[in-house]
Amino acid sequence: MLRRSLPEAGSFFRRLLGRGSLEGGPAAGATAPFRHFVEQLVGGAAPISRAPSTLASASAERGTGGSDQASLTVHFLRHSCGLEDADAAKAAERLHLRSTKNARAVLALLRDTLGMPPASVARLVAAYPAVLSSLTLGAKLDFYLRELGLSPAELRRFLLASPNRFLTAGLDTRLRPNLSLLRNLLGTEENVLAAVKQSMELIYDNLEIVLLPKLQVLRDHGVTEEILVKLVTTHPKALVHRSTRFDEGLAAMKDLGVSPDSGIFPYTFGVFAKMYQSKWDRRMQNYFSLGWTEEQVRRAFVRHPYCMTVSEDKVKKCMQFVAEKLGWNPDYLASCPTILSFSHEKRVLPRYRVLDILVSRGVIKNGIRMSHLTMSEKKFKEKYVDGYHEDIPQVLEAYGARTVA
Repeated sequence: MLRRSLPEAGSFFRRLLGRGSLEGGPAAGATAPFRHFVEQLVGGAAPISRAPSTLASASAERGTGGSDQASLTVHFLRHSCGLEDADAAKAAERLHLRSTKNARAVLALLRDTLGMPPASVARLVAAYPAVLSSLTLGAKLDFYLRELGLSPAELRRFLLASPNRFLTAGLDTRLRPNLSLLRNLLGTEENVLAAVKQSMELIYDNLEIVLLPKLQVLRDHGVTEEILVKLVTTHPKALVHRSTRFDEGLAAMKDLGVSPDSGIFPYTFGVFAKMYQSKWDRRMQNYFSLGWTEEQVRRAFVRHPYCMTVSEDKVKKCMQFVAEKLGWNPDYLASCPTILSFSHEKRVLPRYRVLDILVSRGVIKNGIRMSHLTMSEKKFKEKYVDGYHEDIPQVLEAYGARTVA
């Protein structure tokens, strides 16, 4: 009835919404429900243009609501953050942008201040979309870079590893108090930075709860302040990580005969306490399968705790090589287990080739010894490569062109 009695209504409403208007643009204030009402009112008229690009621009500047807000969020995630369609849709379920102003400022900080490449930005936003809503990102980046002393590359790695903890830790309620505590405990900025690089929990967690009580227990067991500093700077996860076997570690050190005031304590305790029991058992069984006794494994661990961090395959490869080429047995390796941590391709094999040539030429009289493999790179090169390459040029090829000065 209204359509027949007011034929000019369709033209009027179209001009109101933007079609055929004298200015050629849509009415910015028209809402989706109002558009739907007008479409039903004017009936058979052609669909009303929504001019999406203009609407999106206006929405980004003044904020949106409902489905327009969701569309803005997805559009921004795809085109400004580089997310794939599926990732953008998933991230939009946890993020609702009313405006892109702050989100664009966040992207500028990530790209310009941190030097984060586009792929990493997309990865971060997909994992933690709330980063785009952060109002404190700039201040926190300044804290980590200037006050703590991390490099942009280090900070990128930590942010990607744990964006939630990075963004939710309070600057004045957690980050700065922890930094002050660590400075008092560790004495130097170098020690603080070394410790934090090993475990960001030292910055994120409540240290008065997770760290200080354990340090007091260690003091009560006779651990000196010097050893405590070394433990915190080299193996802080043994103290603050949720999987730490702190109590078991103290008992194990006593069983192994490791004195709490000895220089090896922070390393033996640190390696043991932060390793899951299942992994420890698997490493022990690997040594047993290669002919080691429990006493030999314990002796090796006390001398070189990192022998328990070497993968099973690497230990097998090393044992097979030294047994076949050098005739060394587990008891000999247990007395000097550092060789287990060396790179086979970059250290053990090149040195063996050089030494084998020198043994065959009679230069080395008593065969290859452990000291040949454990001496410093500089000393080995000067003594066995530079010292003989003129008379025995084969040592250069055996050691590799990379070692030639």
